[in-house]
Amino acid sequence: MNIINKKLIALSFAAASVMGASAQEAATGYFMENYNMKWQMNPAFGNRNGYVGLPGLGNLNVGVNANISPTDLIYTSGNKTVLFTNPNISAQEVLGNLKDVNRISENVGVGVIQVGFKGFGGYNNIAINVKENASFALPKSIFSLLKEGIGNKHYDIKDLNVKAAAYAEIALNHSRDIKQVPGLRAGVSLKFLLPVGFAEANFNELDLILGDNNWQAKANANLRIGLGGIKYDTKENDRTHNKYVSGVNTDDLKVGVNGFGFGVDLGASYKWQDFDFSLAFTDLGVLSFNSVQEASTNGTKSFETADHVIGIGDHGDSWDKLVDDLSPLYELHDNGDIGHTSMALLGKMRAGVDYTFPLYKKLHFGLMNTTSLSSMFPSTEFRLSANVEPVKGVAVSVSGAAGTYGANYGFLLSLGNKGFNFLLGMDYAALKLDKNSYPLTSNFDVHMGINFPF
Repeated sequence: MNIINKKLIALSFAAASVMGASAQEAATGYFMENYNMKWQMNPAFGNRNGYVGLPGLGNLNVGVNANISPTDLIYTSGNKTVLFTNPNISAQEVLGNLKDVNRISENVGVGVIQVGFKGFGGYNNIAINVKENASFALPKSIFSLLKEGIGNKHYDIKDLNVKAAAYAEIALNHSRDIKQVPGLRAGVSLKFLLPVGFAEANFNELDLILGDNNWQAKANANLRIGLGGIKYDTKENDRTHNKYVSGVNTDDLKVGVNGFGFGVDLGASYKWQDFDFSLAFTDLGVLSFNSVQEASTNGTKSFETADHVIGIGDHGDSWDKLVDDLSPLYELHDNGDIGHTSMALLGKMRAGVDYTFPLYKKLHFGLMNTTSLSSMFPSTEFRLSANVEPVKGVAVSVSGAAGTYGANYGFLLSLGNKGFNFLLGMDYAALKLDKNSYPLTSNFDVHMGINFPF
């Protein structure tokens, strides 16, 4: 692999080693009668009973979402499984399957403490959660470069981003009926956030014109890591004598609170005849991290040469000179501790309508839209669900969804009313594997909870 590809991959995925995920609740259960955690999707929702969650297992969520499939990068050639870079796979086939911006996010969340109870004129929830969130966006142009290599072509690679964060959350929720407006219910959740760490890598600009007789290139990139005790290792280029970041030093790593943050959820619902309308805005807030280490090109670096043409068998000084000339494009400078850095939470808007079937009141149908409020990773999804609780304590919901991450289906099962409740479900249940057990779908999640209602 040539020097550009190596450094490009290294910078693109530098932050991926500390990727976490963004916790999400089971969207299939948004309209379910016996789902204690739906208040985290809309803080206006209360529960019919109080409950205590089993520490660590009261509310567990794991998921992956992407608008790119593993089969877009992994192919079969001659009865062998190969990567998209294999010469037997055409560039036209690979690039034809990719989006202009390919987005991937990972989702994990653990409920450490979950408590719900009636009081103060409404319903209340107290929760302590551990959350991680990570997302990255890869433009099609980077795959074009990796697939086609150095050739007579213009590669405009920009807005290649990776972001990851981990934090603890203390959430206090209250919801109540608004007596002055029959049918209206409102709720709010206040969230006190304790950041642990974050990482982000950004290619603000990487413009490559690789001609037969001339090369032109511009690069503007930075890497930031906010984690106690983290520093960068540096090396000196033996030929240019420039110092550059060569890795991350974790010898003095201190895992703990590294900043402060605050968030709020706002929600409302309105019941009219057999319809129940709802609207919520969640995770409106910001995380502020201390002790952030930055590595950067420190602005846009440019390179232009007509001396790069190296014939077959050429080596030595010609190649070394080319590597030295290109070094400002990929060698990041250690800017040290830049102090505080803030990042917005991954806010969401949810709007829903629930319809109770008049001939069988225990059956109702719901339609919900979930839209990300993140400008960096925008997404939207419509989910239609059928919900039934034939006997109290046994509730089932099934759903179908379509949106940014394709079409899928989900289910949620809630067993138990007073004393014990077990919840298990998936929003993206269509997991397919090939003959070698490689996943063929890029959307997958699991939601589980063990609670003790009272």
